[in-house]
Amino acid sequence: MLGGVVGVVCGLLVFASGCSRPLLGMMRGIHVKSMDQAVVLSPHLRTIGYRAIDESTADIYLSDIPLDRLAATDSLDDLTGSIIELHMFVNPKPGKTPIETTASSVTIRQVILAGGQIGLYGGGGFLFPNGSPGDTSFGGRIKHGSVRLLAATAGFRDRLGAAEFDAGVMARKDAAATAIMSHVFKSAVHVATQTRSASSQLPEPAAAGEP
Repeated sequence: MLGGVVGVVCGLLVFASGCSRPLLGMMRGIHVKSMDQAVVLSPHLRTIGYRAIDESTADIYLSDIPLDRLAATDSLDDLTGSIIELHMFVNPKPGKTPIETTASSVTIRQVILAGGQIGLYGGGGFLFPNGSPGDTSFGGRIKHGSVRLLAATAGFRDRLGAAEFDAGVMARKDAAATAIMSHVFKSAVHVATQTRSASSQLPEPAAAGEP
């Protein structure tokens, strides 16, 4: 089960203090504002971490669900809240890449978990980075990004429609926390994008070295 994997990861990565408490980082938060309705989603982030893939690429994960809850659950039905994945696919450099809000350097995906119902929102934007992938802490600012509902389970109610996504975050490099959030996030994406009768039971994590 997921909890067993978390225990192994925590034992190997002694620096990952998030295994015993939520990861806290400097942030201004996440704000998702509907373009069609008077709805703004501003989750109170409690779990934050990032992983560097290479010098130009990084994944930032953020959630309003405590890390111990994410680690201990065996079913998505037990979770209420959201998990956000920001995937920076290019590190903008002056004179080499456009640096403006109309450009694109990050994909945005957010799953909303609501008592067994799941909605997957996705889109993109431009990340004004603070730091570089590989630093102890990394983050930045997204202004006027955009997201919309991409997939959902049958009973999910879309209250946002097309929405503007603004963010200001700093995340600590933490392999353990990002592994936990990534696993639950991908499980939720899988359920949301499958047939509406799909089970919300979490699959077993792949063993080390397996895809």
